[in-house]
Amino acid sequence: MVLLAVAPLVARALPTAAQIRTAFNAVDSSRNASISAEEWDQASFALFRAADKNNDDAIDREELGASTIAPDTFLRADLDRNERLSVGEFAEHRRALLEICDIDRNEFLSEGEFELMILMEKVGWLDANQNGRIELSELTASLLRVFGEIDTDRDSALTAAEAGYMRPVSFKRFDINRDGALSREEFVAGYRSEILSG
Repeated sequence: MVLLAVAPLVARALPTAAQIRTAFNAVDSSRNASISAEEWDQASFALFRAADKNNDDAIDREELGASTIAPDTFLRADLDRNERLSVGEFAEHRRALLEICDIDRNEFLSEGEFELMILMEKVGWLDANQNGRIELSELTASLLRVFGEIDTDRDSALTAAEAGYMRPVSFKRFDINRDGALSREEFVAGYRSEILSG
């Protein structure tokens, strides 16, 4: 089993549902509630340009410190290990991330897939067959890993506060027994159903 990205997760470090929604809307320029490859590439290029302060088509360590690009992203994307991230390396890394996160393989990112991307970038994707994508069969293991990380009080249930990154409508829909918390089973089943329904 391969972990595609690893970073310690602290529930407080997760963005709020409103922040995730704002980020999603910023990329979804067509306003059709999904992100196409073209929209993703445009947003990726804008992110790169914003970080490349000296406009030399590369991001160095100094520029990284002033950017919103995570240090572990820099390490994974710097394929030639020259301590500089070229626009090509960054674009390749971002396109691979899009492919990983497009779990239903419809060539668009839904809001649910985007939300999972944010979570999985914090915790790590479990790629058991090492094909660089998350299959539906691997999704459950990845989701259980996330659940374990964000269940901060370790009571095997997620409160609305622990799942503050999640859209409230999703939390309510996932909470099948209406007890105001999500069990592991509800969490996994909810995301799987959302991804499969597109």
